[in-house]
Amino acid sequence: MYLTMYHFGFIFLALHIVNASSADLYVANIPMSRVQDANRAKTLVNNRLEKRDGTLYVQKQDVYYMANVVTSSGSAFNLIVDTGSSYTWVGARDINPYLQGDGSMETSQTIRVTYADAHVKLTARTWRDRLTLDGLTVTPQGIGIPTELQGFPDGIDGILGLGPTRFTAGITPDHSEIPTVVDNLYSQGTITHPVLGVYLVPENVRNVGGGGLLSFGSVDATVLTSDVKYIPATQTPPASLYWGVDASLMYDDMSISGPISGVLDTGTLRISLPDDAFEAYQLATGADVAPNTWLTITQDQYNNLRALSILIGDQSYDLSPNAQIYPRSSTDEQILLVVKSIDRDAGIDFKLGSTFFQRYYVVFNSSSSEIGFASHQYTYSMTN
Repeated sequence: MYLTMYHFGFIFLALHIVNASSADLYVANIPMSRVQDANRAKTLVNNRLEKRDGTLYVQKQDVYYMANVVTSSGSAFNLIVDTGSSYTWVGARDINPYLQGDGSMETSQTIRVTYADAHVKLTARTWRDRLTLDGLTVTPQGIGIPTELQGFPDGIDGILGLGPTRFTAGITPDHSEIPTVVDNLYSQGTITHPVLGVYLVPENVRNVGGGGLLSFGSVDATVLTSDVKYIPATQTPPASLYWGVDASLMYDDMSISGPISGVLDTGTLRISLPDDAFEAYQLATGADVAPNTWLTITQDQYNNLRALSILIGDQSYDLSPNAQIYPRSSTDEQILLVVKSIDRDAGIDFKLGSTFFQRYYVVFNSSSSEIGFASHQYTYSMTN
């Protein structure tokens, strides 16, 4: 959510431990309970390993991917899994407030964050507490407890910030950094490397692992269908503050953008392009713009849809026609495209939301400042 939130649905998760797939790999499974909100977007249109590495399964519904986090008081919070921000905070809902436990310690630090796309504003006091993500325990972890909160979606308890540590320096008064969950898991020796692997699956897939998994400390090779291709994270600001990459864009065999810098963000749904690339994409697809800014196409236009390609390094990551559409039923007359024009207020050229992660496994390596990509079984799937 690169300090951005633009969503149309969410899920809630609970955690339980299942047997590890090997002696040195810890696996935590997260089953799903659903809050069905799939019709909301359609309504808008119609209205016009000695040390063990950790694998955390995540579930999805429509847009939000959530993880269940437990504090030292035993309170459980459902947090948005967000590679687009780095600060973890809880207690958004009055009915589920943060309670002090035996691991709680208040600090004097106050942070202020604005999540750009949704105009969400957060002021929070930082506490240190023991967090548990299934069997993965982080002690102590800095977390925010809201003192002021505007515009945050109902029914969600906060955010699990999985972006790079450097981004937290921009939200603290003294520009100090707040270690992330990945940082602390690594420094306390729970995981062998400061690495996060993210695997999400398309919207309508129903499988044992739910909507995907987070792998802390390692890459989960069991879900991959190719080698991981690593590239250095972008050095171009402001994308360099985030998990960002340099890329060029193509639709079919037509270039729609030269080299630009953008971010990888599980906290938002869509693929956001700069205005010129968006206009070229709309013209090439023949899509109409609905009043709510969703692009729509007919079935005939979908039949003629071509791949949207993100060229990163020397590799092309193609989004098939099926990967470019929002999940739909067979009776839908209008088909929604997940491509939109980016809000340039934050200075970011493009953004790859969860629909990209549904087609490619992404690895974030904090120590080498590299980002890796690999295909998985749903890269070219027709399931959506």
